[in-house]
Order: sequence, then structure tokens, then C-alpha cells
Amino acid sequence: MPADHTHLSSGIDPGVAGRPEHTVHRNVRSDPPTSQTSSNSISPKHVIAAPAHLGVYSQAKFRTAAAALIDMTTPQTGRLVIDFSQVETIDSAGLNVLILLQRRAARRRVQVVLQGLCDDHRALLELTKLTDLFHFRDGDAR
Repeated sequence: MPADHTHLSSGIDPGVAGRPEHTVHRNVRSDPPTSQTSSNSISPKHVIAAPAHLGVYSQAKFRTAAAALIDMTTPQTGRLVIDFSQVETIDSAGLNVLILLQRRAARRRVQVVLQGLCDDHRALLELTKLTDLFHFRDGDAR
């Protein structure tokens, strides 16, 4: 399969005994989550790369790192950019962490921007009616 194609697969999540887990996949190289801080006079921002597999096994570490960045972001004018360019899969735990991060950001009046989503991941957010919670940007987050 070419590297830029995505597919929806159904498999058994080993962490949930016998319950099928639906996950959206995209084939790309995997890089560890990173964060970068940059600022300008209009909208200071923090950038964090979502893990290649945003789900049950990575969500706690990602949530902790992203929450810390939200807490460091300037209220009312700041934003957290989550870079999805290396994300291969998102499962229900990954969607849940995005909702929790958005709620935390909303309390501080910080904007959450999802950057570099592939078409299938964007469709997943539309299907689950989460697109109204976030701002979107194509391309490189940095």
C-alpha cells in the first residue's frame, strides 16, 4: 500500500478483553512525540506532535505533555497546535484525550489547532461530531 493511503480496520484491542476496536490507520514513518515553543506578539503558541498511534497505549503520556503545554500557554491569546502529520492510527481513547485537552484549553481560553490531519482522520472527527471543538490547519505546524 502506498505511504499516503489510509484505511479503516477492525481488530481486537488486546487491552479490552474480546471487544472489537475500530481504528483509523495511515501508513507513515513513526516519530516520538515532541514539543516546540514559539511565540509572536499576536498569538503565542506551543506545538506538540501527536504520537503515531494516538490511543489507549499512548494517551496518558500525550495527555500529560499536552496539558502541561496548555497550562503554560497565555490565556485568551495563546494556542496549542497538535501536529498530526505523523499519526498513523487514532482509536476511541485517542479521541477521548483530544476532548479532554480541548476542555482544559477552553477553561483557560486557549485555542486548540489540529494541524496536518489526513482526510480519513478529519472524516473521523466529522463522523464523531468533534470538528466544532477544534480549529484546523493544513501543512507543517512549525
